Amino acid sequence: MSIAGVALLTLTACGSSGGPDAPASSSSASQGGCATQTTVGATGASLLPIPPAAVTLDTAGAAPQAALIGTPDRTSAQQVTLRVVSSSTTARQGEQPSTATQDVTLPLTARVACADPTDVELQLGQAASPDTGLAGSLAAVDGSRAGLAVAAGSVPVSLRILPAQAADDAARSAVEQTLLSALQRAVAVPTQPVGVGARWRAVRTLDGAATVTQTTTATLRERTGSRVVLDVAVDEVPVDSVFTVPGRGERLTIGSYSFGGQGTVTIDLARGLPVAGTLTLTGGRTLIGDDPARPLVQQTSLAVTWQ
Repeated sequence: MSIAGVALLTLTACGSSGGPDAPASSSSASQGGCATQTTVGATGASLLPIPPAAVTLDTAGAAPQAALIGTPDRTSAQQVTLRVVSSSTTARQGEQPSTATQDVTLPLTARVACADPTDVELQLGQAASPDTGLAGSLAAVDGSRAGLAVAAGSVPVSLRILPAQAADDAARSAVEQTLLSALQRAVAVPTQPVGVGARWRAVRTLDGAATVTQTTTATLRERTGSRVVLDVAVDEVPVDSVFTVPGRGERLTIGSYSFGGQGTVTIDLARGLPVAGTLTLTGGRTLIGDDPARPLVQQTSLAVTWQ
């Protein structure tokens, strides 16, 4: 099976040699070009689903056309750094607005499994944040492991995170949110042959405080060997008017909602993660509770960078 198929690529494992509970110091990070161990079934690993995307090809682009597939590179590990910055400003009539921001930079080493081309194992490096408190918590993440999974057609289906035992709840939550924020915006690609100028739409449903339909429109800008550059536009709209306040279970009514943006991503069809890319999304929502005259107004943003 090819590892190509999503611009923010993820791959799933069937077992490989080495015990799932091996410590990070003897994990796949020390095994050269391919991973000999897997996080599948590892004690303490969190399994997080990534909704699949349905892809519709609008135009196949110019000749020559070829499928976006590649042979997994098992000769060397991939080194990439992911940075995700999310922000939310909340205000209610008559009150001062409050802003919450999370900014995490996460170095990743990715290796395709030696025994399974649909499994990419990750080792996390020293994560960083301008928030000194969070940065202190993230120090324990260094050496943690994760795994990425795809179904047929390289559609992402799950993320596995196996944090170091010393990582506290703040560090675990930050890593989870950083990886999910990027991977949930994965750009699924068509299975048909395409050329420069090809355009397609990928639609998935994301569950969260609000359940939204995410539509990603991608255009193939250029292809050089196994490297592909895509221009992407993302739009997310709620499927209903229900908003559940995280951690509280309180239900509010969505009065208005917008979230979307654009970016560019470069993928190597032989690798498990993007080699470069930026995606910036912004939006806002109005949430109505018991007092319709005092709605909760939020401005939100998300910036994802691969380098």
